[in-house]
Amino acid sequence: MNSKLLSSIHRVAKELPPIALNSLADFLEESAGSYSEALKARVLSQLPNLNFRRAVLELLEDWHQASTNLDSQSIALALRSAAYAIASAHSALSAEIVWTGPDVSNIPVRKTEQVLKQLIQEAQRELTIVSFAVYKVPDIAEALIVALDRGVHLQIIAETPEVGEGKVPFGVVAGLGAEVAQRSEVFIWEKSKRPKGKDGKHGSLHMKCAIADGNDLLISSANLTGYALTLNMEMGLLIHSESLASCVSNHINQLIHQNVFSLLR
Repeated sequence: MNSKLLSSIHRVAKELPPIALNSLADFLEESAGSYSEALKARVLSQLPNLNFRRAVLELLEDWHQASTNLDSQSIALALRSAAYAIASAHSALSAEIVWTGPDVSNIPVRKTEQVLKQLIQEAQRELTIVSFAVYKVPDIAEALIVALDRGVHLQIIAETPEVGEGKVPFGVVAGLGAEVAQRSEVFIWEKSKRPKGKDGKHGSLHMKCAIADGNDLLISSANLTGYALTLNMEMGLLIHSESLASCVSNHINQLIHQNVFSLLR
């Protein structure tokens, strides 16, 4: 099967909705024969959508040019296999836009606070939250306590007023409360381990993300603050991918194991 035919099969499997694709594959299986102009006419007559007709017509022509040894059942099997592979890839990696700010379009986006709360509420084993600033998020703190009560292992990595040279006014204890700080592992990036610029200033812990159970990864411009979650204009992505979430989680754990991040005592 040449690359041009494979490309056409992939396009049809991607563009046709499942019902139309299954009907096409069923018809090809029932036909059980080689390519013919009569078969092409019958197939196209079942596709009223012009875009679908064009994609399938290209597939039929590529099938005809590629090989007369491939029968319609082989094409049907290839279509079903391609559709399964596309669906599996989609379920293994999908993403949603996460937004804080004015609602100005019909594009479906979810609020940052809503998404973060859901990650916390649905976490069953482990949760890692990284933020530059932590301040005035009582609802998030309450959700974290509930997660801790059900046995979730919580890691928090954040900037602090002392280590961050006053860049943030509050640390984890003031921002999330003593109970959350005491029941979780809080890590900091110590000043002695940070690079310095020519002006002598140290780098900042500026990344913001949350990882739940090694499956879901939220990457956002939003800090863990009341303004960032409700008033600022912020944007991020909620990524459903075990491989990507685990990759970020493993990277953070390496920073901990190699003492780049230190446990706050």
